[in-house]
Amino acid sequence: MKLRTFRFSLLQGFYWMGACMVYSYAERMLLSRGLQTGTIGLILASSYLLAIFLQPALAAAADRERHVTLRLGIAVCAALSAAFAAAAVFGMRVLAVFAVLLGALSGVTLAVQPLVNAVGFHYINRGLDLDYSFARGAASIVYALASLLFGALAARIDRMLWVYAAVQAGLFVCALTFAPHRNGIAVRETHGGFFGVFRRYPAFVLFCVGNLVLVVPHMVLNSYLASITKVTGGDMSVMIAIAALVEFPAMIAYSHIRKRIPDRVMLVASASVYLLKTGLLLLAAYLPIGAWAAYVSSALQMLCYALFVPAASYFANDCMQETDRVKGQMLLTEAGLFAGMISMLLGGFAIELFGVGITLMICEGLVAAGVLLVWLALRKRAR
Repeated sequence: MKLRTFRFSLLQGFYWMGACMVYSYAERMLLSRGLQTGTIGLILASSYLLAIFLQPALAAAADRERHVTLRLGIAVCAALSAAFAAAAVFGMRVLAVFAVLLGALSGVTLAVQPLVNAVGFHYINRGLDLDYSFARGAASIVYALASLLFGALAARIDRMLWVYAAVQAGLFVCALTFAPHRNGIAVRETHGGFFGVFRRYPAFVLFCVGNLVLVVPHMVLNSYLASITKVTGGDMSVMIAIAALVEFPAMIAYSHIRKRIPDRVMLVASASVYLLKTGLLLLAAYLPIGAWAAYVSSALQMLCYALFVPAASYFANDCMQETDRVKGQMLLTEAGLFAGMISMLLGGFAIELFGVGITLMICEGLVAAGVLLVWLALRKRAR
């Protein structure tokens, strides 16, 4: 178990270190090139749109084809991301070229997430010991360190991109160490294809809609933190590091927590904490309460995102039949990608047109709607 979990932790760690730059520093890189937040929103939304189309193809291939394996899909995406990053370094002088390449590497990075998750659940579903929660928690520590590293490199975009390319090379090598399909990584697809999932699992689809609405404000806060902290106070890199560090104990404990508290209870409870997390930033935008509110908001990541993410992954795995489980993980992250695309546009234009305060009010309203939808979906599933 220890060796398998260690290897899966490396896979998660390399993935989330690369994702750190995409989720948290893409806006900062584009701001430094002189773009407005509305234009940045369009660029980043395009990267999410790319991932939305790419992800179903990857997941369906991994479920259906004997010669297309999870490790091959991850390795190919990592190689493409590294190539785009290297090309972006040489294309920095032409803003349009740089923006397109940054969007492309972001889209490919986002698309590979369900494949990384599915590798772990492949072993769990076959009765082999693997601590998914520990691996995901360890990845949060790596994310925190990556945030500090990328923050230190923020003034040198070329160095940041070379670090990202090296991380993708590590992901490529790590993916190839996992077993090919003859040891059971790929499984055959059930009748009905990808869209049959909507018919077979209506409660889970409603849950994904609730997740989408809930993730929109979460992504606005993460992706436009450079703009938000100018109003709320606090250091962007420190906030990201705090949020990632506090995830670790919650995520590694989740496999033990779920033995005592059902996933559906943890999903509703953790979703509700998002109201407080967003509310603190909203208060900081209008009241002179100091940077402590921003840092406490980041620390609340332990009770919302850190519990919601593993609970949602386990919930998706338990809802699906074996031959739909890659698609289940994909549908969950596909909802996140749609949310990301909406949040890039919403955050970019709302901040530019109305300011940070109004944007945070909109986010708080969306969180409330997301909590309600998640609760309705889980109630429907319980019936």
